[in-house]
Amino acid sequence: MSGESNTGCAVDEPGKTRLLSLITPPDPPARVRVYLLTYRRPGLLRRAVQSLRAQTLTDWICELHNDDPTDSDPADLVRELGDPRILLRSHERNLGAAASFNLVFSPVQEPFVSLLEDDNWWEPALLTRLLDELGSRPQCEIAWANMRLWREEPDGGWTDTGRTIWPVVPRPALTMAWPQPLQIDTPLHSNGAMLVRSAGIERLCAPATIPFDLIEPFRERIFRYPLVFVPEPLANFALTRETARAHRAGDWLESQTLQAASFLKHACLDSAAIKRLWRARGEASPPGTPPLFFAGLLEPSSGFLRGATARDWLRFFCGLLRHPRLAARALATRRRRVEFWQDLVHVTREAGRRAVAPADIAAGVLASRDDLPAAFNALQ
Repeated sequence: MSGESNTGCAVDEPGKTRLLSLITPPDPPARVRVYLLTYRRPGLLRRAVQSLRAQTLTDWICELHNDDPTDSDPADLVRELGDPRILLRSHERNLGAAASFNLVFSPVQEPFVSLLEDDNWWEPALLTRLLDELGSRPQCEIAWANMRLWREEPDGGWTDTGRTIWPVVPRPALTMAWPQPLQIDTPLHSNGAMLVRSAGIERLCAPATIPFDLIEPFRERIFRYPLVFVPEPLANFALTRETARAHRAGDWLESQTLQAASFLKHACLDSAAIKRLWRARGEASPPGTPPLFFAGLLEPSSGFLRGATARDWLRFFCGLLRHPRLAARALATRRRRVEFWQDLVHVTREAGRRAVAPADIAAGVLASRDDLPAAFNALQ
């Protein structure tokens, strides 16, 4: 039997689609709609919700999406808090990570949208700062903040690694142009610390062909440029012991190869940028050059392989001898995953046409995140 709690929420009977929501939607709409996605993480969910409620910006509404229909913990938490800004959506069936993330990009009345994953948490100033930065740049579509990295320990505790996703530089915000060499297979932005304008947001949904671990870089090729980056770490990224991202080496190599090949097909980099990218990947531990080689072989007219050093080639050939099946799979992936390839090619071809303003950091500068301080110093 349906019941009604004293928090202003309607609760459907167990076993059916449970929906806890405001009886009367806010009028006028809030400034920001926050999507909080959760799946069987009650302790981490509580931490994420606490960080949302601690925001200095209070004019938000939150859709808390529970992707486990059998889990009552999110509903219990909403009842306990009694915060009328939090709406619980309990899915009728498990949608999976990719489909759940696409819900974030549904049309809404609120002018801005943000995403908070259940294992991450925000600093109190995040939403205020991102709103301020986008407010001063009405032509820009997305802003995101740097994130501090925390490691989950076997006992369930959390350790601050002392690292951030990007180096911290002393500037309130920077804008970045497309394309950066890093974007060949790595996104610039972090979707768990971003704010996006909601106008036309539905175009940011990722097709079903896109694997979950490529949703961020795929969507980044749909954004209008420049992107706005806040170097101050205003959010926290959890390095959890379990993840929804792909673990299988073959799947990862295929995805990275196609992502890089589509970039080479349509994103123009000069020879200096190409050399910086090869150097950055060759110096990484472990080296990140295998997808670059396979992408270069798939797109030979790009001339990209000319940037590889003799040491890079030696390492690549040794890898071919050790893993011939993986190599064959990578080279055949464009024929095997035609729709995936076509979707990547389409968004990459269009990406360069979406620039709406000049950027602080011009195209071709960032071959790795470690290049940010030098790029910042060049602006002084």
